[in-house]
Amino acid sequence: MKAAVLHGVGDLVCEQVPIPELGEKDVLVKVSACGVCGSDIPRVLETGTYHFPTIPGHEFGGRIAEVGSGVSKELCGKRVAVIPLIPCKTCKSCETGQYAQCEHYDFLGSRNDGGFAEYVKVPESNLLFVPENVDEEAVAFLEPISVALHVVQNCRVNYGDSVAVFGLGAIGIFVAQWAKAFGAKHVFAIDLDEKKVEIAKSMGLVDALCIGKDDIDAIVKEKTNGTGIDRAFEASGAGAAFKQAISLLRMEGTLGLVGRPVHSLEIENQTFEKILRFQITIKGTWSFEFKEFPHHAWKQSLDAINAGVIKTEPFISHRMPLEDTLKAVKLMKDKSEFFYKILIKPEM
Repeated sequence: MKAAVLHGVGDLVCEQVPIPELGEKDVLVKVSACGVCGSDIPRVLETGTYHFPTIPGHEFGGRIAEVGSGVSKELCGKRVAVIPLIPCKTCKSCETGQYAQCEHYDFLGSRNDGGFAEYVKVPESNLLFVPENVDEEAVAFLEPISVALHVVQNCRVNYGDSVAVFGLGAIGIFVAQWAKAFGAKHVFAIDLDEKKVEIAKSMGLVDALCIGKDDIDAIVKEKTNGTGIDRAFEASGAGAAFKQAISLLRMEGTLGLVGRPVHSLEIENQTFEKILRFQITIKGTWSFEFKEFPHHAWKQSLDAINAGVIKTEPFISHRMPLEDTLKAVKLMKDKSEFFYKILIKPEM
């Protein structure tokens, strides 16, 4: 099969490799589309994966092409999304269903081979079955959609809240859509890129704002009657966004952190003082949930796509073959042209 194989930092090569051999409880998934995540930039170009060679890519889905000896052959041909986190199921976090905090987890696309390939070996327990009517490209977004759902639930967005989301990458745009779905009165979707803001508006986020063009402080003050916002989400990793998010929060508001900073973050005295005086809650969120109780987050995300509550197609900017995977990652790092979400499609 063809796969984009990472042999070392910056050394990502599309080449022929053996199709994975299946264990008893594994299935072989023929990949239809795999998203390029912002975390793939350092993984491919800066820090590398946990070992070499590795096939990156963790946002993907496809069809079951083959099954292990302990899996029903009736599953062959079924459409699936792939949950990339493989928890150990034995540590204290796993005992309570907190799989994202697993102490000994495996992960497709960083610790094990992932979705920048024609085929991927996946444990049967990591499959989410997808109806035929769901667009195959939308399935590749279920991972970031589920991350965003975890962010919004973790920070307890309520009906009637005013919400600001800083950074309209994949996670940010899905956080904004989920906040709207949860009944937020205003969702201020904020980014530096005017094109991303316009796309956000086209997806129904009418309060989307552009830094440098819109007077964000004045608009938020007017639309919240001067009280400030209830929930702010920092999804860009930028220190300036962290500071502005704090400045917009009302008394006892909540700041949800999900963007990973590129540079060291410094908090000015004035910002720290507001955190204290306004008794602001700062809440971090990591990865996604997929325990069965009380709800399976990936199933919720699939339902939201199916119902049109969460939209994906408007912000797909590029579709590329496996041979162009390194080009896609470099494009994202260098910002050599406008991009939003890039999909790698092995059949192209």
